[in-house]
Amino acid sequence: MHLPEIVKEVGTIGGEQRVYVEDYVYTYLYGLKRNDGGFPLRAALYGHTCKKGSTNFYFIYGAASVTYELSRGRDEEQVRKDFFEEYELIGYVNIYGDRQEWPGKKNGYYVFYETNEAMQNYLISCYEEKEKRTASTDVKKTSFFIGDVIKRLFCGGCIIILTIAATAINDYSKMQGFVKEVDRLITFAEMKN
Repeated sequence: MHLPEIVKEVGTIGGEQRVYVEDYVYTYLYGLKRNDGGFPLRAALYGHTCKKGSTNFYFIYGAASVTYELSRGRDEEQVRKDFFEEYELIGYVNIYGDRQEWPGKKNGYYVFYETNEAMQNYLISCYEEKEKRTASTDVKKTSFFIGDVIKRLFCGGCIIILTIAATAINDYSKMQGFVKEVDRLITFAEMKN
């Protein structure tokens, strides 16, 4: 077992459990915590576990929001195969607002800093998917906007026509002229048939 060299202690470490979280994973989970929308989230954790004496060690190199991945049609095992193949699914972290429940975590954990291409690739994939969704939403908003403009123009034209008709109805001579013109158009249309 090799312990990471560069670590930052978060909280109070004690007991027989040691949780080591890679910095990209910590950042990702912190972002989930911030964007939880008021409901609990669950993230799958990928890495290694080992035991030395009576102490259990958890080394976490990857994490993925279960709900987000299910919405993309992937379960935890598919995410592991796609991004974290060299690691195993070691547990879950439950995020409740400001609280996080880690496997084996009592009061504290370590954040460590190492090269982590697997998590970096996963984050890039999430970012690209978010960009696609944003672009798709922008296209829908634009088509909604264009449709809304056409509806407003049509309604405006109807209001203008109704205003002219109401003005004509209030003036008897204009109304007589309108009726005569409509009769002439109907007669003309009947002669064509």
